[in-house]
Amino acid sequence: MTAKQIKIRNNEVEINYFQDGQGTLTLLFLHGWCIDGTYWEKQVEYFAHQYNVYAIDLPGFGKSKAERANWTIEEYANDVTIFIDQLKLQNVVIVGHSMAGEIMLEIAMNQHPSIKGIVGVDNFKFIDVEFTPEQMKQMADFFPMLEKDFKNSATVYADMMLFHPTTPEEVKERVKHDFANTDSVIGYGTFMNQMQYAHSDAQRLEMLNFKLYLINSDAYPTNLTGLKNHCKSGFQVETIAGTGHFPMIEKPEEFNGILDKMLAQIN
Repeated sequence: MTAKQIKIRNNEVEINYFQDGQGTLTLLFLHGWCIDGTYWEKQVEYFAHQYNVYAIDLPGFGKSKAERANWTIEEYANDVTIFIDQLKLQNVVIVGHSMAGEIMLEIAMNQHPSIKGIVGVDNFKFIDVEFTPEQMKQMADFFPMLEKDFKNSATVYADMMLFHPTTPEEVKERVKHDFANTDSVIGYGTFMNQMQYAHSDAQRLEMLNFKLYLINSDAYPTNLTGLKNHCKSGFQVETIAGTGHFPMIEKPEEFNGILDKMLAQIN
């Protein structure tokens, strides 16, 4: 993929992005925590034959930069919205992986006129799930570790939480390398801000005016009851078996086939 750059927000943010293809429908791929737009390479290649396809590095990750200290979901949603406006993108379907699910949700909540649909990738799995006191303590103990020693704690987190027994070793090494080389201030800030934002995911889903499409792995089950309780505009979940948190690179052909069918419904 050939990278391009664009400056937004009074030149305080520089977005590195990849674009290919053309068509009346625009796909905008947003990556998850501590990775970058190159994780969508197989999707850009596949869908460019039919659609206008973009994959961006979110500010602070990959080769995108931002002069700020505020790494909230709302700020990222503003970045993406301005990117859409500045490039005059129309009929946009946002595909958001992991943390970008919240970014996607925030943009959709603001009812931007160019947004036509949203597809989450391995997110919104724990709506209405009540964690045990032991699980809550594990999370609480992890936060100061992540702040103190981001590089090692982030890679341990990946090993413990984000992979399936069948996840290829090259995928594990790629993810852990990217986690370890993330700016620790940005990595920690985005992690904590996403956790805070996610507390209100259920309430936001109730106000969502889009059907929520999800492509989730089976490493952890999706709580369908929670989605039924809160997705007033409907939802559809397709599960890819035998993958961890990164189904788009673990099983790209199956992932692309599922997304292709979802896009046909949206379009």
